[in-house]
Amino acid sequence: MPSSKPKLKEQIEQRIQKNRLAIMAFVLPAAILLISYLIRGVFPIGNRDILTIDLYHQYAPFLAELQRKLSTGGSLLYTWAGGLGTNFWALYAYYLASPLNIILVLFPASWLTEAVLTLTLIKIGLCSAFFFVYLRGMYKKENLQMVAVSMFYALSAYALAYSWDIMWLDGLFMLPLLMLGLNRLVKEGRWLLYCLSVAYILYSNYYIAFFIVLFTILYFPVVMISSLKIRQGMQILKAIGRFIAYSVLGAALSAVLSLPTYFSLQLTSAADDSFPRSITHYFDLFDYIGQHFMLVSPTIRSGMPNMYAGVLAMLLIPIYFLARSIPLKQKVMNLALILVMILSFNINVLNFIWHGFHFPNQLPYRNSFVYIFLILTLAYPALRRIHEFSGKQIGTIALSGVGLVLLAQKLNDEPMEIQTLYVTIIFIALYAIVLTIDRFRKIRKADLAIALMIVVIAELTLNTILTVHRIDTTEYYSTREGYLAGQEVEDIRDAVADLSDDGDVFFRMESIPPKTINDGFMYGYNGLSIFASTMAMKPVSFFENMGYHSNSINSYKYESSTILNDALFGIKYLIRRSGNTNDTLREKIISTDNIEVYENPYALSVGYAGTNDLLDWYSEVGNPFEAQNTLVNALTGSESDVFYELGREVLQEDNMTVTNSSTHYYSFKRTNTGQESSTVVSIDNDEDRHVYLYFQTAPNKPSRGYVMVGETRIDFNARRSTLVEVGYVEAGTPIELNVFYSSSADTSGMFQLYAFALDMDVFEDAVQAIGQQQVTVSKITDRTIEGLVTARKDSIVMMTIPYDKGWTVTVDGQKVDTLAIDKALVGFPVSAGTHQIRLSYLPPWFLAGVAISAGALLILIIILMPGSKKKKGGKRPDVREITLERPPEETPIQDELPKQGAEPDGTENDGSEG
Repeated sequence: MPSSKPKLKEQIEQRIQKNRLAIMAFVLPAAILLISYLIRGVFPIGNRDILTIDLYHQYAPFLAELQRKLSTGGSLLYTWAGGLGTNFWALYAYYLASPLNIILVLFPASWLTEAVLTLTLIKIGLCSAFFFVYLRGMYKKENLQMVAVSMFYALSAYALAYSWDIMWLDGLFMLPLLMLGLNRLVKEGRWLLYCLSVAYILYSNYYIAFFIVLFTILYFPVVMISSLKIRQGMQILKAIGRFIAYSVLGAALSAVLSLPTYFSLQLTSAADDSFPRSITHYFDLFDYIGQHFMLVSPTIRSGMPNMYAGVLAMLLIPIYFLARSIPLKQKVMNLALILVMILSFNINVLNFIWHGFHFPNQLPYRNSFVYIFLILTLAYPALRRIHEFSGKQIGTIALSGVGLVLLAQKLNDEPMEIQTLYVTIIFIALYAIVLTIDRFRKIRKADLAIALMIVVIAELTLNTILTVHRIDTTEYYSTREGYLAGQEVEDIRDAVADLSDDGDVFFRMESIPPKTINDGFMYGYNGLSIFASTMAMKPVSFFENMGYHSNSINSYKYESSTILNDALFGIKYLIRRSGNTNDTLREKIISTDNIEVYENPYALSVGYAGTNDLLDWYSEVGNPFEAQNTLVNALTGSESDVFYELGREVLQEDNMTVTNSSTHYYSFKRTNTGQESSTVVSIDNDEDRHVYLYFQTAPNKPSRGYVMVGETRIDFNARRSTLVEVGYVEAGTPIELNVFYSSSADTSGMFQLYAFALDMDVFEDAVQAIGQQQVTVSKITDRTIEGLVTARKDSIVMMTIPYDKGWTVTVDGQKVDTLAIDKALVGFPVSAGTHQIRLSYLPPWFLAGVAISAGALLILIIILMPGSKKKKGGKRPDVREITLERPPEETPIQDELPKQGAEPDGTENDGSEG
């Protein structure tokens, strides 16, 4: 019997040969981007990685948690790694749902940054490959010109500027397949590709899917009007019906993820944005032209939309609208959609709608990738019609492009950078030469196509290298060592593993100073800090009121704390990379060259019974020590305060005048705005005690701050309100707060300073009283807690878990209603005595989503069953039923441009329909 291996090898070789151009489209942009990264010293060339901005602080830590869950079989529904516990299903939907993330299991934890690099390169490659597939599917041929246009999509300004938003890239590479499916749906009744693409896009990233869905709704009339004639009323109705039906079916397939996520996001800060009351515009319309030039600075935090899609596209778009063989209705529909997109960038109301009825916090114009897609779908049919234009006409178009570049230098609100002007003009000239060279000398079509590819590769390589350089110098790619790799990280992981083996069923820990706001996700411990767009507003406000560093939107961060907060929230271990060593309240249990680990003997369990006063207790904005005092009183029934206030005095003013207008408020006016300003506030210290400060400020107003305790300096992050643990200070030792404002800071402002000391006796009595009624945990999993609680009388059990409607609580096997203590923490009533409790978590609307997705999958299977009329994506319509403007048959593979004098393409449907 002959071996099947040679046959299999032959089949693989044939498949590769058949798809060689698609493979080229994948490899070339990925290689260009990789080279650009390596030039910046990315590992293995240097000791850097591509992590920057939120990829550094959010996405990579979340990917690390996903990697652990995939490797260990952990639940994707909930996690204890951050926020004292959070809905992981919503976080998964928002950041992690890309099926490509399965490759994380192939990388060790210390190589996660290289996994991120690999994922980025794969997704950028797929953007180009799938755009090529779109063009091939639309025109029933393949050539090098398709590869060239596809590469522009993969390495567009948007793809580069937001490449670190790794979860958005799935939407980018799936958009071409969705549009190919949409064209097949309308023109041929073939629905499967469209339906599955909708499902994938909604599943892989709920957020970016919104832009694509809205664009699809706008693009559908373009395809339909370009494909069908007005007199075909019944066929138009059928097309609309198929579009609605298979859009709904695709959405239903993803409901298991998108439905629970939608309701979770209704609790976030973004849900509170109100519709604009007036119409305004952002920029002069002419300024948008300059965004199409090479080497334009990428827009990340603020600025105009990223619109660059290649200099070649600047020449081809006029050709598209001037080409005689492209039907007028296609031109009108596409021009209308281009204008809608540009107006959406420029008018606040439309921009608000495009971003899901929300104004984004930085990262503006997150929808500009659909504009780039639209432009490039017009660029290719224009390239096919280049033979309709004489060399003189192409030269005129090129000169007009040069004129626009020169006008932009004079007319734009912000002058164009000189390198942008010169390089763009140079490449306009190069493309003009390549597009007209066959007019004045004989050249093979294959050589002409190769010449075009060379110029395209040169343009994209130069633009990508310099754009990556710009991102690195403005936002900074991080250092690999000390993030997820290196000895310090190994020491942290070893400490977490050792402490987990000590027999504790459940404990929490934190690290200071933090590497990110999501260190618990990074290193695999149960932590308090979290920064995620899926965070509900109420817990964020609660932890901010308790004194934690916060952006007041979707994060709270353990940069410092009080021993009372640590006790209440069960922070049993503290990893110190460096910083305050004047800690007499915790015991050092681990010490290495890189870290020290301290144990908190006062740490309480994950929950405890308190008085019924918890029902009426709420935290207030301002004084976190007062919030902590009143919480202890509500738990214990005591009226004694754990913290008492210390006096303060302004000692020094440098280039500013500071006025202590009331007990905690300090207003200031800077004298010389061209210089740095600073002030020093002294804290009273007439006895031995443990001292804490709370510095409250408007975000990002001060530049830095530190506290001097005698000769010891304690740095803290003064750019946001935060607690400062000064530590144990002997009587008479000076305590001085130093705050600095940069030369560019506001001329006037204010801050608040609270100085309090710990009453050790009251604190220990409170912890003892609370501990007598704490939950004894017997079992805990990713989404369940079981244990015993003993209450001296009828009580409210407060769990140190952020409130979420997904929690179900049973007491002695009977379900009880859950409460939201201060609208932020899970609570429930118990009667006097000892009770068996169980908490289990299921994301709200999860079961409904499962049911809808299961039903949609069943419908899909039934439709695809043998014998179904819609088998294999639906019945092809009879050509007698629908008259389509079909392109003529073309030879299979033509790696060349048509020469002048070649047969015109006629009136084929060549534009937005494809």
